[in-house]
Amino acid sequence: MNKEKLDQFTLDIEFLLISAVQGVALGALAGAASEPLSNLDFQYWPYILSGFLLILTFWSQAIIHSLSFIKWPLDLAHNFLYFLMGLVEFLAFSQLQDPLRWFVFQLAFVIVASVLYFVDLKLIKAGKDHFDDTPAQKALYKHIWDEQVAEMKTLIPSGLIFNSAAVFLIWKFPDLFITRGYHLGIVGIQVLLTIYIIAVSIKSFKTRSKLISGCFK
Repeated sequence: MNKEKLDQFTLDIEFLLISAVQGVALGALAGAASEPLSNLDFQYWPYILSGFLLILTFWSQAIIHSLSFIKWPLDLAHNFLYFLMGLVEFLAFSQLQDPLRWFVFQLAFVIVASVLYFVDLKLIKAGKDHFDDTPAQKALYKHIWDEQVAEMKTLIPSGLIFNSAAVFLIWKFPDLFITRGYHLGIVGIQVLLTIYIIAVSIKSFKTRSKLISGCFK
C-alpha cells in the first residue's frame, strides 16, 4: 500500500471516528432533552440549544483539522482524545437540568479540547515537510498554522475563563443564579459565543477549502 492510500485510509478512520463520537453525543443530548421538551420546561431549552451547537462546533472544527493535516501514520493519542471529549459531552448532556454541573462538565470539555489543540499543533509542526513543494502548499500550511495558534490564544482561554466564572458564580450565589433563574443569562451568553465560533469556523472552512483546492491545480 503506497503513502497516498495510507493517507486516505487514515483520513477515513478520522472521519468515521469524528462522526461516530458526535453521533453518540447527539443521541445523549436527545435523550436528556426529551423531558424538558415534552414538559415545556422552557428554562432548560437554551441548554438544549447550547448542547446542539457544541456538537456542531466540535464536528466542524474536527473536520477542518482532519482535511488539513491528518496523514499517515495514525496518531492514537490524537484519536483517544476524541473519545474522551465524547465522554465529557455525554456527561455534560446528562446534567442538562443542573446548571452547576452543566458548566463543570463544559469546563472539563474545554480542558480536554486544550490538550487536543496542543496535540494537533504538534502534528501540524511534524507535517510541515508535506507542504514545502509549491507556493500553494506553503500558503495552505501558513493558514493552518496561523489559525491553530490564533484559536489556541483566543478560544481556549476564553472558554476556560467563561466556564470557570460560570461555575464559581452559580456555586457561590445559588439563590441568585438557580432560585431566581439568572443562570439563563449565563447559558444565553454561552449560546451566543458558540454561534460566533461556528460562524468563524464556516469562514475558516471556506478559506481552507480554496487553499486545499489550489494545491491540486
